[in-house]
Parts: sequence; C-alpha cells; structure tokens
Amino acid sequence: MRAMVEERSEQTEIERWKAVSELRKMGRSAVEYLIINLWDNDNWVRMAAVDALGAIGDKRAYDHLVKMLDDQDHDVRFASVIALGELGDTRALGPLSKACFDPNCYVRTIAEETLEKFNIK
Repeated sequence: MRAMVEERSEQTEIERWKAVSELRKMGRSAVEYLIINLWDNDNWVRMAAVDALGAIGDKRAYDHLVKMLDDQDHDVRFASVIALGELGDTRALGPLSKACFDPNCYVRTIAEETLEKFNIK
C-alpha cells in the first residue's frame, strides 16, 4: 500500500483512480490513504476516495468528507453527500442541510433525500 502512495507522482490519473478504487477492498486499514487522495488534483480520484470512504463507513473520515462538500467539482460534492449519508453520523445533519442549497440541482436533490433517511424534513 505504501508503494501506491509513494509512486503517485509517476502515475497517470487513470492509474491513480484504479489504485484508489482498489484501496476500498482493504477496508478500515486503507482509510488514511484514502483521506490523502481526497486532495488529488483529479476529480475522478477524489470521487473514488470519497466513495470508498463512505462504503467503508469509518467515522475518521467524517471531517474530511464534510470538507469535500465545498469541492469545486459538483460530482465530488454529490459523492460526498452520499458518503456522509452512508456514515450515518448525525453530526452530518448541519452540513447536509447546507448542501440542500448547493448550486448544483443534483447535489441539492441527493442532500434532501439523504436528510430524509435521517428522518429530518
């Protein structure tokens, strides 16, 4: 796993995306490496990291996923809303409520649907 991180600068975006997607299979032991990839310059890599963190469900990712709600890419923000919903942490209610006012209609819609899963209207 360390080699995957150390060789990042030599990898193409597709190779980094594949490597991050593979980290998901490692579960909780990959959380720190996935968090590092949240700050990649490629939006597909960031989305893969967000998706993996949500699927793993480790609460260590919470603060980082909230920060991703401000990402420049609407797809990353969309994935972040879903990931926060998967964590099921009620601390996400405020950030998800804020996401209901996102400039992108898809982000707003998924934020509203995610809040409904928390039984918040």
